Amino acid sequence: MNIAFRGAALALLPMLLAACASPTTPTPPAAVADTAVLATAARPEPAFILLGELHDNPDHHRARAGQLRRLIAQEPRTVVVFEQFARSQDAAVARARQAAPGDVDAVIDAAKLDRKSWRWPLHQPLFEAALQSGAEVRGGNIDRDQVRRIVREGDAAWPAELLALRERTAWSGAQQDALRQDIQDGHCGAMPEAMLPGMVQAQRARDASMAQAMLEARQAGAKRVVLIAGNGHVRRDVAVPVYLQAAGVPAADIDAVAYLESGSAAPTGGYDRVERAPAPSREDPCAQFKR
Repeated sequence: MNIAFRGAALALLPMLLAACASPTTPTPPAAVADTAVLATAARPEPAFILLGELHDNPDHHRARAGQLRRLIAQEPRTVVVFEQFARSQDAAVARARQAAPGDVDAVIDAAKLDRKSWRWPLHQPLFEAALQSGAEVRGGNIDRDQVRRIVREGDAAWPAELLALRERTAWSGAQQDALRQDIQDGHCGAMPEAMLPGMVQAQRARDASMAQAMLEARQAGAKRVVLIAGNGHVRRDVAVPVYLQAAGVPAADIDAVAYLESGSAAPTGGYDRVERAPAPSREDPCAQFKR
């Protein structure tokens, strides 16, 4: 790869990673049903609930905020894990909660949430739902500098606990290919082939980190843990659920929900169910890569 391009791509890595759940060309809706692929409607509410999103769809955030309020009212000992900030900020977030209960701005400042990259205040309804309901909030992600190192250096840059979790996780060539294709599709086919192995490493590390955050919340006494993340991170076949199951969580105790738009399709076996909302007015999501 051209060195100058590689440097520019690494500098844009936060945007590239956030784009993994961006909408691309719709697939005919006949490819998948909106009903649960793996779950049955009769099963009880699992302890691990993963709510996906398209990051720029405000209807997804509003719908999940309502879902969060319902879940927390049903089980007050719920912890909400957010993709939108790193696990390293948990202590600062807890201090902010103690000093200013219910203050969303104080929490996201403590979390060092990148308002520009996440197009704040799109996610505000979710933070309000969690904080106003009294739920504990935690970060699920890895620090950006660490992500960049993983892209460049691979295994040597993985945090030890996440590498140990990854080593316990069964991973096939088909899963590797599916994740690789998912990342390429999420970047409109513009990702240079030479960068894909590093991007797959980064995606796997972030998935393992979110799973670890959920596991730690459960070990600390949470009766239910809800993950707020992009659709790519909640896929049963290649993402966070894979690492939860590797750590011993039964498949039946995980509920993976994708939030998609009309006319788009989900991968077979990727989610337990799909919720839909209309697409917002947006410019061509591939324009940034064309530029």
